[in-house]
Order: sequence, then structure tokens, then C-alpha cells
Amino acid sequence: MSYSKKSIKDYIIADKQEAFFKLNSEVYTDPYLFNLEMEKIFYKGWIYLCHESQLKVPNDYLTTYIGEIPIILARTEEGKIVGLINRCRHRGSLVCRQQKGNSKFFRCPYHGWTYSNDGRLVGIPDSEGYPEQFNMEKLGLIKIPKLVNYYGFIFGSLSSDVPEFENYIGEAGKLLRLIAKKFPGGIEVLRGYHKYGIPINWKLAFENAVDHYHAPFVHESYFEAVGHNPGRRIDLRSKDLSLYLGKGHLVDLMFREYEIYEVDEKGSPWYLNNNNDLTEIEKKWASKITFHLAIFPNVIVFDVASPGPTIRVIRPVKVNYTEVYSYYYLPKNAPKEYKEKELRASLRFYGPAGMGTPDDLEVLKLATEGYKVKEKEGKYNDLSRGIHRDFRYHEILELVNAEMIGHGTDDTGYRGFYKWWAKIVFDEELDF
Repeated sequence: MSYSKKSIKDYIIADKQEAFFKLNSEVYTDPYLFNLEMEKIFYKGWIYLCHESQLKVPNDYLTTYIGEIPIILARTEEGKIVGLINRCRHRGSLVCRQQKGNSKFFRCPYHGWTYSNDGRLVGIPDSEGYPEQFNMEKLGLIKIPKLVNYYGFIFGSLSSDVPEFENYIGEAGKLLRLIAKKFPGGIEVLRGYHKYGIPINWKLAFENAVDHYHAPFVHESYFEAVGHNPGRRIDLRSKDLSLYLGKGHLVDLMFREYEIYEVDEKGSPWYLNNNNDLTEIEKKWASKITFHLAIFPNVIVFDVASPGPTIRVIRPVKVNYTEVYSYYYLPKNAPKEYKEKELRASLRFYGPAGMGTPDDLEVLKLATEGYKVKEKEGKYNDLSRGIHRDFRYHEILELVNAEMIGHGTDDTGYRGFYKWWAKIVFDEELDF
């Protein structure tokens, strides 16, 4: 089939009345689709970059990527956070090779062109070799066209025509605010991070983070090791919620009373006492829930006790290769015992020697092996779980206006995700 004739119908077959939703697994393996995603999602949309606490003092910087484009984020001498393309304007070399550090300047390792951390070109060796018309002011590092600080979470876009940020973040912004504001003094990301590469498509890494159905099977050994039987019960997990918030954003939401992840705060947690930053509605729900918030297309923020506070950043490298960066965050002003407990919970499950992440990586690789099947019926994934029982109303709408609400173990969020994906990648509305 010619790529130019492909449409969303080649990848998704769905009918709400007939209660089925089938996804062609080529969405995870097709290089043509991957290139479309890079162009239309990663280079023309909003991308999560970092948390402001990772640039704590003037001249702090870190390097990251938007798709394949290398990026520098720096806090200038004046305290402003800027985003710069990490490419010398002379011969194109990276000007900063370190993951993070503190510096007023970046010097290109190739020919020594030097830039200030706000992007200005401030030094050229043997500048007499250039003509009189040569203008250094026009050869600074190229700035990211759009950069937004949203409750401490930094997002950027390579496109100057990107929709307004508030329109993009939508209802997901309410849960980001809840994470940022429920702790007195806010949150901060710790210095260390956990990076790994895995031979899978980026969407698998994104989707799995909000998959509530897999844990009793994939993570059975974890629940056995910690002696926590409720985590293995599908009936309890089904009482939780799968939310689709619109704009590609997903939530795996857990009610604390079911104790899926050993939640030990009963009633109102300590951090809600005398908290004037939250509304009464926010306080009510902050004491009842914990969640994984997947913000389209590249970041998942794990709330406390879910099982631990983590920010997971996804970087697509190739159609079948993805890098994942896990950062751990804590409330700045929490009691020492609370910080230690939450950090242990994060590392025990998500860390490099944790009991959760290695299990996930193994089954995601197994799924990718299965996607080599090209037989017509065999290549489709069935995402119809819960299609007959999505909620028309739920009390969670008091906190966040979700477009679709399903039981915790249902595929509700994925159906919403691919409806949005189809609109962005193919500019087609999925009739579902």
C-alpha cells in the first residue's frame, strides 16, 4: 500500500454501537508513522522539558531533547529560565555536552565560539578574520519559540504557531496544580535520575504508565515481596478510575481506601492541614485519591503513594527505540520521615534496582515481539475492555472535567488517546 494513501482507517477499526475498538499494532512499528509523529506531535506541539527546581540557582543549566533536536535549558544571571537550541551557529556542533551543571557560558568544542547562557554570541577566536559586515548579534543560539512555566513544570515548543498553552494543557492542568500546591512550600526534584533505553515504540512507554490492569500479573512478585495482597486484586483495581481528560492526556486514578499501594495516611494527610493554596474541593479530593497523570505526549507525573513521587520523561529516538528518564521529587518542607518513606517507595518500584520497572520493560519487549505478526486479524490489538460501561457521570467531575470515565482496569483512556492521536497525525476525526 502506498503511504500517501494511508488514513486512520488503516490503523483503527472502531464502532461504539457494536462495542469494539481495534488498533493495528503497526502504529508501534511503522517508520512512516513515526516520522509523521515527530513532525506533527513533537515538532509542532508542546513538550515537557523539566521542573524549575532542576534549575535552582542562577547559571544552572541542563540539556535535553525535543524529538531529535538537542536543547539547553538555563537559568540566567537574572534568574530567567530560557530554552536554547544546542547547536553552534558556525559549523553546527553541540555547544554543551554535559547533562547538567552551572555556567555563565557555553563554548563550542569545535572552534571555540562562545555563547552566554542567555544565548548571545560573545566570543569568536581570531575575529579579525571576518569581514566588517559580520554581525555577531545575529548569530546567537536560536531560542525555543515558546516556553511556559506552569506551576513549576516547564514546557516548550519548537513552533511559534502552537496553540495557546492553556488550550493544550486543558483539564490536566488541574491535576498538575494539585501536585504542585498540595504540599506547603511546593515540591523539588532530587539531583539524581534513572535513565534507560528500551527497544520499543514511545507510545507503549506512555500507555503502560497508566495501565491499571496489568499490575497483578506483571508485578505479582512485587506484591508478594512486600506482602501486599490488595494490590493483586482485580476487583479492587476495577473500583478505581481510568480517565481521558482530552488533548491526549490520561489518568490512572486510585482511591486511597482500597490501599492498592500501601497508602498509610487515613483521613486528611498532614500536608492538607492549614493548606491555604488549595480550594476546599481540591483538599477533599487530595485526601481521597492518588494518581498517575500522563500529559501528552512525553511525561508522566506519579503522585505520592502511587507508589512513589516520580516524573518520567519519554524521548522517542527511533520507531523501535525509546529513552526514558525518571526523576524523583519530594515535598520541600515535609518531615524527614515522610521524605524517606516516599523516596524508598519510588526507588523500590521505579528505581534502577526496583521491583517494578524491570518487569514492565520485559513485557513491553514481549509485546513488541508480538507486533511482528502481519497477518490481517492477528495484527490487531483489542481495546474494547469497558466500552459498554463507561460512566455517564461520576463524582470525580467535581474535581476534573474528564471527557471519558471508565473503571480502573478498562481501556477507556487508550480509546481517548488514539482519538486525539488520529486528529493530530492524520487530521481526521475518529467517528467513535
